[in-house]
Amino acid sequence: MSGDIRENVTRRGIWLRLVFMIVFSVAYSVAELVTLAVVVFQFLASLFAGKPNDRLTRFGRNLARYFQQITVYMTFATEEKPFPFTPWPDEPHEETPMEEDSNQLNDKSENAGDAAENDEAGEAKKVDDTEATDNAEDADKPKD
Repeated sequence: MSGDIRENVTRRGIWLRLVFMIVFSVAYSVAELVTLAVVVFQFLASLFAGKPNDRLTRFGRNLARYFQQITVYMTFATEEKPFPFTPWPDEPHEETPMEEDSNQLNDKSENAGDAAENDEAGEAKKVDDTEATDNAEDADKPKD
């Protein structure tokens, strides 16, 4: 048993991994600062431009993936080292929840406009039908 422990403790690979884990801990801390900067810029972009910056949104998505890669490596869930030992994460652009919400709101407002037009047309048709019914009833009545 003590031979196994001695063998494990003297393995060069585990000590090298510790060095990489320290390096990636520093990279994680730097990425947190970069994330804070992205948050501030995105807030300002949303405040002044009315929507988040698309490039920063994509970069934020890639940065989140980088956090995941570092965490997976440091918890021994994988042996694959994150960037710069592999390419920088390049997540495809997907609609963000804010984009999805605004698209849904636009769809709803367009549908509401269509519904309002239909309601107005329906009300107009009801008025026409009522007038036609009233006129038909008047035509059926004997004249005095």
